[in-house]
Amino acid sequence: MIGQALRAQARSFLGDRVLVWMAVAGFVMSLSLATSIPPDLADATAEVRESLIAPYSAVLAMYGGVLAAVYGSFRYTVDRRDGVIAQRLMLQPRWATLVARVPASGIGGAIVALAAVIGGHTALRLTMGGIPVDWVAVGATLSLGAASGLWGLGWGIVVRAHLVALFVTPLSLGSAVLVAMIWKAGAVYLPLLAMLEAFRFDVAALGIPAGHALDSSFAVLVTAGWVVVALVAGGVSFLKSDVR
Repeated sequence: MIGQALRAQARSFLGDRVLVWMAVAGFVMSLSLATSIPPDLADATAEVRESLIAPYSAVLAMYGGVLAAVYGSFRYTVDRRDGVIAQRLMLQPRWATLVARVPASGIGGAIVALAAVIGGHTALRLTMGGIPVDWVAVGATLSLGAASGLWGLGWGIVVRAHLVALFVTPLSLGSAVLVAMIWKAGAVYLPLLAMLEAFRFDVAALGIPAGHALDSSFAVLVTAGWVVVALVAGGVSFLKSDVR
C-alpha cells in the first residue's frame, strides 16, 4: 500500500503546477532584492562582497522558507479542492496517503528554496557581479525549505480551505519577524527564527542580537518540536475528518 501511495505521489510531480508557481514566486521575490542593493556596491572590493554572504544568505533562506511552507499547504489544499485526495482515499488507506505526502512536501519545499537562492544570486550577479557561493549555506537553505514544506503540510491539512491557507501559512512563519521588533528574546523560539538558527544562519541580519540567539543544538530541538507538532496536528485532522 505504501509503495503504491509513494508512486502515485511521485507521478504528481510531473504536473505539479503549485510547485512551478511557488518556485517562480521564490525566484522573482529574491530577484527583487536587486532593487535594495546600493549602486555603489557595484564597484566594491572582493572583501566587501564577501562580507555580504552571511546576512544575504539568511534573507534568502527566510524567503525560501516562507514560500516553501506555502507550497506545502497549497499542495494539499489544491488536491483537496480538486478531489484528488478523495479519489486516492478510494484506493489507498488514509495512513498511506498521509505518509506519502510527507517526503513529497519536503522535496517540493527544498525545490522552492533552491529557486529563491538562484533568484538571489542572479540579482547579485546583475547588480554587482555576484558574490562567492556559500555551498554550505545553499545546502542549509534547502534543508530549511524541506522543513518548512512539512510545516506547511501540517497547517494545510488543519486549515483545509485553500484561500485561508494563503494567509495563515505565511503568517505562521513570518510573524516571528514582527514579534522580533518588540520581543526579541521570545521571537527566537518561534518557528521561522528557530529554523534559521537550527541551520546556522546569521539571524543578526534579521535584527536579532547575538545575545538573544539560541544555541544551534537547542534550536534544532525547538525546530523539530514545531515541525512534529504541525505534522501530528495535521495527521490527526486528516485521519479523523471527512474528505470530500
